Amino acid sequence: MLRLSLSMPPPAVIVLVLAYLGISPCRAIRPARMVVGIQSDSMAHLVTALHVVVRVDGDVTDDETVLPLRGSRVPFPQPWEKALSTLNGASALDVSVEAIGKPGQAPLVTRLASTRFVPGQEPLLRIQLESRCMIFPTIVHGPGSAPGPLSGPTCKAPTTCILGACQSSVVPVANLEPYATNWPTNAPDRCKPQGGGAPDLVIGTGQTDYLPLVPSQTLQAEAGPQGGHHIWIATRMKNLKQRLSTTRVEGSDPTTGVTIPPSTFVFTYAPAEGGYCKLYGLRYQLDNGGIDYKQFLGKPLDVKVTVTDPAGATATATTRITVAPTLVNPP
Repeated sequence: MLRLSLSMPPPAVIVLVLAYLGISPCRAIRPARMVVGIQSDSMAHLVTALHVVVRVDGDVTDDETVLPLRGSRVPFPQPWEKALSTLNGASALDVSVEAIGKPGQAPLVTRLASTRFVPGQEPLLRIQLESRCMIFPTIVHGPGSAPGPLSGPTCKAPTTCILGACQSSVVPVANLEPYATNWPTNAPDRCKPQGGGAPDLVIGTGQTDYLPLVPSQTLQAEAGPQGGHHIWIATRMKNLKQRLSTTRVEGSDPTTGVTIPPSTFVFTYAPAEGGYCKLYGLRYQLDNGGIDYKQFLGKPLDVKVTVTDPAGATATATTRITVAPTLVNPP
């Protein structure tokens, strides 16, 4: 048994205790570090606050309500970051973010992310709030009213909404990127690599994946959850930014000249084969703006899609489809 004399000076006591425990007194314990970075798609000024909860090894280390910066002209939510550290090596990290609309209502977006610290490194856990994952309060329409906003899926934890679908909230350590102070603008981009060439865009269809179209292919319209009637549009592109690119869809009947008001989406593209990126599940409402969708049933429709990325690069594609004469889910 190790016996310590009370007359020994404190430094000597520390050295003896460390030696007894097998710990070198010259080797300092280096904490593992991590930066949580939250950024957002455009949410049309609907978000009034973010509620962020951070847990390390199950313990809440940060519970914060983030408000818009006073006097800022940048749309909220602005990029937010929090530096974290732990002495427990590869500790588990869990983050929950709620985008709050009106006080007292359910969150518009709930985003979960889980990973682990990496000893000796300082990676970034990038969390993207996506407008296609917003869940709007139920709207009751009166006779003749226009369709309301479309909602994303409701996901049950530990899944979370990513790219408009419920997916795992786990971020593998291998997918973490090194932290940099300009992380909000330097996101790794598989869709627009350096020296990739001119932008390219192709129009397709599909609710859960991109499917190619043939000329004049018939697409069936269907009634949506908020009262509108839509067809499914999908796109493939390359050499345009993966995030914060604006996808604008517009259509017109070539036989009558009647046009459908355009729909604009600011959704994140997913990597696809051949160096392309894809976006699917775009509901293009035939009755957008309250016009009568029935006038397009059984008729050709010229669809035009324009994608513009944050750097100003753009690509446009057009195709002609035929709208089926009946709905896939008639009332």
